[in-house]
Formats: sequence, structure tokens, C-alpha cells
Amino acid sequence: MDELLSQAVGPLIAIFLVTAMFSLGLDLTLRQIVDSLRDKRLVTKSLLINLLLVPLLAVAITNLIPMHEGLRIGIVVYAIAAGTEGGPKFVQIIGGNTAFAFGLLVLLLTFTVAVVPLLLPLVVPHVDISTGALVGKLLLVVALPICVGLFLNARFQALAARISPFAHHLSMFLLYGLFVLLIYVNFQEIVALQTNALLAGLLLFALAFTAGYLAGGAGAAQPARARDHDVCPQWQYLDIDRRGSLPARPASADDGDDHDGMLSATGRVDSHRNQAIAVAASGGNSSGPMSGQAAFSGLCSS
Repeated sequence: MDELLSQAVGPLIAIFLVTAMFSLGLDLTLRQIVDSLRDKRLVTKSLLINLLLVPLLAVAITNLIPMHEGLRIGIVVYAIAAGTEGGPKFVQIIGGNTAFAFGLLVLLLTFTVAVVPLLLPLVVPHVDISTGALVGKLLLVVALPICVGLFLNARFQALAARISPFAHHLSMFLLYGLFVLLIYVNFQEIVALQTNALLAGLLLFALAFTAGYLAGGAGAAQPARARDHDVCPQWQYLDIDRRGSLPARPASADDGDDHDGMLSATGRVDSHRNQAIAVAASGGNSSGPMSGQAAFSGLCSS
């Protein structure tokens, strides 16, 4: 039974990613995604944090905190591999700017696919990465579902509006189920995990989160659905207060640097919170240093 559940993790992750990306596409337009990346200052800060600061933090933390070599390599490799396919879904859950989150994800995954295969041999000698297989998975579980959702939202808005709640609830159900399943399947590894490695993962998450929060600003605004924009363009960003009432005026255009408060490190922050334990634990297995990376690949890209 346990073996069957372990084998089910990969397919369930793929199904979750497909439904999550499809759900995002139903609520976005291509113009929203492109326009969200016009804020060059925010994009630059986001890329610097994800591609430079977080890997440097990982190297510093794993050198300061003693741990098994496999765990250290696993955390560093994970920090280098920017972009988590499920990140925009977490941003949608907290009411953030999903258009920017997905646009940033595209940029981060482009870097990961193009550059990480060249960098990994410097960290893990003799490592072999199938770039073609990685690109194929990303196209199948990320690009295709969101493109289908974007198409439906652009051409059949009424249908997209009806499907969107179902797709969102299905992806959330799969997310909660996967969370429980991953803990159950990896429970023995979690129990046997070195305390230092767990501390390092949590510290990396906290620092990455803080860096992204400070770089983006404290505010957050979620673009309204595309059909609302067609009726009233000034409703593009709505700021709903704690009582659920709408503001007296639309958000100012000057809020650009503030409305993505927790998004600058989107490619990393959401994944560290849910996966640091499994990643670190796998890195200490007898199969060698690359077992940690295998855990990341199975969890993020299957």
C-alpha cells in the first residue's frame, strides 16, 4: 500500500499543476501578464533576489550550519534552480498579483532550463540532466494548461466564468491531498532528519521571504477578472478592506512598486515552505548527494 502511494505522488503532482495552471489561465489575459512585467524596477529586483541573493544565502547558511554533505548540496542545488510551477497558485490563494507571479515564473524557468544544467556540474560532479525531458514536462504541465485557460477566457468568457470556480476548488483539493500524502510517504525521513538541516531550510525560507517582502513593498492587489476590465478599465486593481467593502477610489498607478509585496521571491518562497523538509531529508539518503535534487525534481516538475 505504501509503495502504491509513493508511486502515486508524481502523477498527482502533475495533475495538480495542470489544474492549477488551467485555473490561473481562466482568470487572466495575455495582456495582463505582459503588462505586469512592464514594471522594470520590480522585475529587476525580483530576478536579482531569486537568481543571486537566494543562492548566496543558501551557500552562506549551509557553510555556517554543520550538516551532512548530501543535505548541504541538496539545499544549494534547490536554491539555484529558480522557479516553482505551483508558485502562482499560492499567490492566487493569498490574493496577490497572479499575472506578475506567472510572468516572473516564465522568466525564472527560462533561466533554470538554460543556465542551471551548466551550473550544476560545478556543484555536483558528473551530474547528467536531460534538458529535453525537463522542457517537455514544463510545456505539458505549465504552458499547455494555462494557454488553454487563456484562450477560453479570451474567446468564451461566460464559459470561463462558469468553469473557473470548479477548476479552483479541484486544484485546492489536490493541493491539500498532496500535502498530507507527501508527509505520510516521507514521514520516516522527516523523523530522521538532522535538526541542523531543518533549521537551515527554515532560515533560508525566512530570509528569502523577508527579502522579497521588503523589495516588493507591503501592499498587495489582485487584478480583477478580464471581463470586469472590459466593462470598467479603472477596476483593474481592487483594494478590498477587512470588512469586504470596496474602496472609494481605484488604486493609483503609483502603487506599482507596492502591490507585489510578497511576490519578488515567489519562485522560491512558496516552495521552500512546503518542500524544504522533503528536500533535505532526501539529500541524506544512501543513494548519494543527488537524491536531494531528485526529490526537488519530483516535487516541482513531475
